[in-house]
Amino acid sequence: MESTLIQTQSQQISTDTSTQFENLSINQNSERDYYEFYRSIGSPKFIVAPMVDQSELPYRMLTRKYKAQLCYTPMFHSRLFSESENYRKEFFTPHPEDRPLSVQFCANDPNVLLRAAKYVENDCDAVDINFGCPQGIARKGKYGSFLLEKTELIRSLVTILAQNLKIPVTCKMRCLYSEEDTLKLAQVMQDAGCSMLVVHGRTREHNKQFVGPANWYIIKRIKETLKIPVIANGGLGTYEDCIRCLEYTGCDGVMSSESILEYPALFDPQPSLYNLDQIALEYMDMVDKYPGEADLKNVRSHLHKFLHSGFKEHTDLREKLTLAKSQDEFRQIVKEMVERRKDVKPEDKVGWYYRYWPSEGKSIETTSTWQDTDWNLQMQIDPVFNKKNKKQEQKMRTTAEVKNENILLEGGIDMSLGSFLDGENEGESNE
Repeated sequence: MESTLIQTQSQQISTDTSTQFENLSINQNSERDYYEFYRSIGSPKFIVAPMVDQSELPYRMLTRKYKAQLCYTPMFHSRLFSESENYRKEFFTPHPEDRPLSVQFCANDPNVLLRAAKYVENDCDAVDINFGCPQGIARKGKYGSFLLEKTELIRSLVTILAQNLKIPVTCKMRCLYSEEDTLKLAQVMQDAGCSMLVVHGRTREHNKQFVGPANWYIIKRIKETLKIPVIANGGLGTYEDCIRCLEYTGCDGVMSSESILEYPALFDPQPSLYNLDQIALEYMDMVDKYPGEADLKNVRSHLHKFLHSGFKEHTDLREKLTLAKSQDEFRQIVKEMVERRKDVKPEDKVGWYYRYWPSEGKSIETTSTWQDTDWNLQMQIDPVFNKKNKKQEQKMRTTAEVKNENILLEGGIDMSLGSFLDGENEGESNE
């Protein structure tokens, strides 16, 4: 019955979507309180990112214990969420203590997105649309950052939720290849009804081994341009980085993903770090207390991050973790790690966030996780884009060569290697 009702509601949306979206943007922005939603959830400054298979309920509750003020669910697939009750039950377990909460979806069909969002609007504070995922699966599925050039589709996805949900819609985006295009896109999202925008200061090419430092300058420019709350994402390795980012960008908050995965107390400043072994035990307690979303895969992945430095030394425990098949086994492994590292200082137990740096010749002392380079200038000098431009130039050159060859062939000119060699020899002999 619920599914039928949701489908009927979405089908009632006007087929003349372009006019509908345009009118909504005008009406929304004429008398709009741009900070109403942000104030309603306590004006959060420290926010935990949506992370596939990682930002599940027990982990969210752990970060809340350590002063996270807003959490996101993992990214859900809107079609699967709208069609499958089993999918919804497996991945989303509402809990009254888990607030404020934003539920994130990936989508490329407005009606499908609306049907999915209708299932959660009574159990969260906002629905977020993912325009930032840079992974190959997003390219294949045509969602995330691979929608960034599709302005009208983005407009329609935001607007349909803004018009039809009881709760606000927010967005998370990466950046385009020019400052002008990036600012225009952010403005489109705001005008379509987005109530808060999270900006990751990288492009979709800045991924995996090409990730590089996040660019805070482009985030600052977006914040200066928009009227809605803007949240900065990227390059936040420490609490000090968070404060520095807030000061530099002027943003309303910061969002962390990788660094807070290893150290859930990132937002809780202390004279010395918390003990990650004890945090791992606390996480196991959260798994027991908040069942439903965390399976063995989730828990194993978290423990690998919390105890990364310990597993480098105690490889037998790492092997046990890999083979473990129950939460009780996980807990025993953590207890054993606690005992073995009881004399190790907390600051010597971190390391997962910086795990790739030594092999890349980087050090924490000399390498920054962020930069404030002018965005357009970075696009010109960034090694990632130098490489990309070379590939594009080579492709264009190859295309031009093929085109020229076809013209010659159509003109009846022999393109065989022998004819060119013969021609060259004749030229030399004539001289």
